[in-house]
Amino acid sequence: MSIKKILLNLDLYLGCCILIVLVIVAVATVISRYIISSPFMWSEEVQVLCFTWISFLGAGVAFRHGAHVSIEMLVDLIPFKIRRYIELVIALFVSVLLCYVGYLSIVYVNQSILLEKTTTILKIPDYLYCLSVPVGCLFMIVSNTVIAVTKFLTQTEAAAE
Repeated sequence: MSIKKILLNLDLYLGCCILIVLVIVAVATVISRYIISSPFMWSEEVQVLCFTWISFLGAGVAFRHGAHVSIEMLVDLIPFKIRRYIELVIALFVSVLLCYVGYLSIVYVNQSILLEKTTTILKIPDYLYCLSVPVGCLFMIVSNTVIAVTKFLTQTEAAAE
C-alpha cells in the first residue's frame, strides 16, 4: 500500500483503528459485566471517546464517497450548464460553513485546554473529545472541495444525464 493512498484515506484508516478499539472495549465490558460480574467502570469513557472520533472521521469519508443524504430533485430540474455552477456554489457554501464550525470548535478546544477539564475515572482530557470536531471538519472541507472542483471540471453534459 502506497503512502499516497494512506494519506488520501487517513480518516478512514484512523476511524477503522478506533472502531477496533471500540469493539474490543465493548466486548471486554460485556464479558466483565455478565461473566465476571465486575464491570469495567472506565469503559464508558473510552467508548464515548471512540464514538465521537468515529462520527467525525466518518463524516469526512462520507463526503469523499458522496454518501451524505441530499435531495437532488429540484437541482435535477435545472439545465445542466446552470446546475454545474449551482452545485459548485453549494459546495463552496458547505465548505465555508464547515470552516466556521471548525473555527468555533477550535475556540472550544482552547477553552477546554484552559479549563483542564477531565473525565471522572480515567482523567482523559476533555479536549481529546472536542478535538474530533475540528479534525473532522478539516477532512470534510478537503473532501468536499476536491470532489466539487473535480466534478465541476470533469463533468460533461452527456455524463450528467
